[in-house]
Amino acid sequence: MKILKFIISGCLLLIVFSCKSNLNILEELSLIENIASPKEDWEGIMFSSYDRNGGNDDGFAGTFSKLRLEKGNSVLAECNGPGYISRIWFTHSSLDVDGLLARKKEHIKIYLDDKETPLIDIPLENLFQGTEEGFPNGLVGKGLGGYYCYVPISFNNYCRVEVEGDDVKFYQVNVQMYKGNKKIKTLSQKNLVDTNKLLKDFGEMIHEHMGGNKEALKEFIINVPANEVGSLEIEKDLGIINELNIEVAPNNLESLLKCQLKIYWDDHKSPSVDVPLKMFFTIPNKDNPSLSLFSGYKNGKLYNTLPMPFNKKARIEIISNDQELMLKVGCLIRDQNKETPRVLSTYYNENLPTKNKDKPHLLLDTKGEGHYVGTFLITEGKTHGKHLPVWLEGDEVFEIDGEIKIHGTGTEDYFNCGWYGVEGRLNNSENFPLHGFPEYRMDITGKASAYRWHLLDPIPFKSSIHATIEHGTNNSIEADYRSVAFYYINQ
Repeated sequence: MKILKFIISGCLLLIVFSCKSNLNILEELSLIENIASPKEDWEGIMFSSYDRNGGNDDGFAGTFSKLRLEKGNSVLAECNGPGYISRIWFTHSSLDVDGLLARKKEHIKIYLDDKETPLIDIPLENLFQGTEEGFPNGLVGKGLGGYYCYVPISFNNYCRVEVEGDDVKFYQVNVQMYKGNKKIKTLSQKNLVDTNKLLKDFGEMIHEHMGGNKEALKEFIINVPANEVGSLEIEKDLGIINELNIEVAPNNLESLLKCQLKIYWDDHKSPSVDVPLKMFFTIPNKDNPSLSLFSGYKNGKLYNTLPMPFNKKARIEIISNDQELMLKVGCLIRDQNKETPRVLSTYYNENLPTKNKDKPHLLLDTKGEGHYVGTFLITEGKTHGKHLPVWLEGDEVFEIDGEIKIHGTGTEDYFNCGWYGVEGRLNNSENFPLHGFPEYRMDITGKASAYRWHLLDPIPFKSSIHATIEHGTNNSIEADYRSVAFYYINQ
């Protein structure tokens, strides 16, 4: 029920933002299909409390938990130029007590452009409750130990995020910086109030997009012989697949998840998508299905709703590993207005196990121009003390065009959660629209699988991207890692 609210609220906010502006941010971000459109005028950066000395003090002591103190307040992020704040994440300040900062209802203050008075000035925890004007549920929330906000806060020439006092611990603030030659309209208090009123008209529609699209899909039957290839070819000028699903009987789900999936766009000789089938649908195994905005399993169908544009044709191949399968494949195929410069691609990598203490697990390494939109990660290893998966201490690092733009504070933090293994926090599985842990099981051997979609916070790159995630502090823990990165890249 959270997914459509997220979509609608994002659309309404961005409509308000784009009025009377030279830059149509609605066109840039609000339509789900536009996650596939080029982002060449944007740059994604992040401010966080990661340990600048290379250790694991990512907020525990508060050493790196602010840029500076200003008039007794902690400045967390500061930017010059146009853009929008795309994500704010916090987790509880301590291991055994719930709450943020010093739990004194300290305010978050967000200053935009040349305003001396903050546009946002509310208790930090209120930002995530869904009760504040302009910060509706779906765009904000909390769960599995994490507090997250995806309300796009636009500015034309400057922004500063700060919180009262000096008790910050763990935090991340993502910002999308605009590099084009148009003007962005700065968010105002009236925008926030108007948006909140508009959202109330859509209460009955919240559940519409749970588990794939309800529009009529064109259906195909694919016969996949045991240990052979079954294929489907779609020929259409300027087409886009807005959903790919596979209907499967429950007793055949395990066999289907063992298959390999390959997708070729146009006349490419090599597949742009080449992954274990379960990875494309973000399913760790048959007993732990995920359910998110873009992928999962529901009502007997695997679904992926990432837009898949092509210019002439698409070829889908499924390779069986053990038994013959008769599959019903559904495709929602629409028209594009013009040729697509970018296609959906995947990068699959596995380390079974991760052994090199000097080498993190690789999420993506490629050259060209494109943007990163999603991660699915499956991990398994020997637990430590109280059955904790300490490999989740690893930070994610995104090096964009040769420069580190994003350095995180821990694996569960990247997936919008926090404090793994702690009662009432990340110690069970749960799915949210844009992130989640469909699998979290700990005993002597632990398994943790997670996904995150970068809908409002894509990571553009002009010439290259090198994305990694540590396995434990400084890659000190041995564990099995399997991952797939989803990205769009110029053909």
